Amino acid sequence: MFKIISIVVITLFITACNDSDTPKKVEQDHVWKQQTDMIDKAKGVEQLLNDAAIEQKQSIDRQIQQ
Repeated sequence: MFKIISIVVITLFITACNDSDTPKKVEQDHVWKQQTDMIDKAKGVEQLLNDAAIEQKQSIDRQIQQ
């Protein structure tokens, strides 16, 4: 029983003292990088289209109110 407790305590000390808490950059090339880049690009295009639609609606509203 003492062996098990000592192994658990030693394991806790070792894991408590490692550097895994420091943030590491995970933004490296990965398998889905091309797909995630395309999704980001599509979000940018979507925002552009939404802005254009809002501007067109405002233009129509101004013309109606005249």
